[in-house]
Amino acid sequence: MKIDLDAIKLFIEKNRHEMLLFWESLVNIQGGSYEIDNVNRVMNFLKKHFDQEGISCHLVDTNGGANVLIAELNPEVEGAPILFTGHCDTVFPDGSYPKDPFCIEDGIAHGPGVCDMKQGVAETFFLFVALKHFGFKERRVKVVFVPDEEISHVKSTADEILMNEAKGSLCCFNMETGRMDNCLTVGRKGGMDCHLTVHGVAAHAGNDYLTGRNAIIEMAQKLPLIQGLTKYDEGLTVSTGVIKGGMVSNSVPDYCYAELDIRYAKLEHMDYVKNQIQEIAKQTFIEGTTTDVEFVAPMPAFEETEANHKLLAYINTKAEKLGMETFKPIYVGGMSDASYIGAVGVPTVCSMGGRGSGNHTMNELALVDSFFERFEVALVCCLEIQDYIENFA
Repeated sequence: MKIDLDAIKLFIEKNRHEMLLFWESLVNIQGGSYEIDNVNRVMNFLKKHFDQEGISCHLVDTNGGANVLIAELNPEVEGAPILFTGHCDTVFPDGSYPKDPFCIEDGIAHGPGVCDMKQGVAETFFLFVALKHFGFKERRVKVVFVPDEEISHVKSTADEILMNEAKGSLCCFNMETGRMDNCLTVGRKGGMDCHLTVHGVAAHAGNDYLTGRNAIIEMAQKLPLIQGLTKYDEGLTVSTGVIKGGMVSNSVPDYCYAELDIRYAKLEHMDYVKNQIQEIAKQTFIEGTTTDVEFVAPMPAFEETEANHKLLAYINTKAEKLGMETFKPIYVGGMSDASYIGAVGVPTVCSMGGRGSGNHTMNELALVDSFFERFEVALVCCLEIQDYIENFA
């Protein structure tokens, strides 16, 4: 549709104060990923405001966690929707900050989740408000907000819901924290934790040495084989980060526990490394020992694809149109829900939210001006989506 850049500037000018108040309200509803009631307060707050704008919205039970929120503009329009995604939890539990912690000083906003990622959530809400205001009817536009991205959905089905809702989308803008270097993310490693537990047989080290089955030595035989699965040049790494075993030096230990960090650049590596570790765990070097394996929060790789780069190229045409600096692509080792969306074949660009830093620390901050800049870019990307369909998709 035809757009008037001056009209967009005017919309931002008229709504700037309300947008900041909305962002402030989100940040001031404190609650970490495990605090279901608190995260649901955020979801209910968002649903109330979508409902007030007359935008179709509903909550979905996640079978153990807080709710997922799904909203759609133009739900009656056929065809693949434009998708926006984000999360509403923070790493900070309630009480980590004083009451009403949001504040702005010298153009910088502070507070729990201020950039990761309640800034992107607020931008997305007002994006829907603006699209309705400008009479956008050409496409369905969908948002999926999940409640527990920071803990990789370990206690819910939010990841499955996200993937099901993402299938068949035209493209996706994941509104995660914008990077301070102004790059947009076109690929991320996937990853998971692996917990290994070896059970042996305890015995007195002096009086009954041969009866004992040393769990530490059994683990010591297995870990080099597992770490040897690393294929660094292909983006697959296995790192042993924690090991615990034994109680006292004069007892043969019957227990040893290890935690490993596994990262991979390819979707195929996730199943490969799981299968290989399970086979190594089945091997027995010391008769009478057994090894248990648990994979925690496995997340697929967000593979860097040509389609992702084309979506970024489209975004850059709109940044140029707005007189903004264009975005460089970046591939990173840290994970996000973009992995789930990319895994179902949807062209995706991540870190589209306003710029910030200090994620997962008490020094988290966000650049206020970037809130409006990223909002403006995303809005023009939607309003001119036919250009993407004809020239980039």
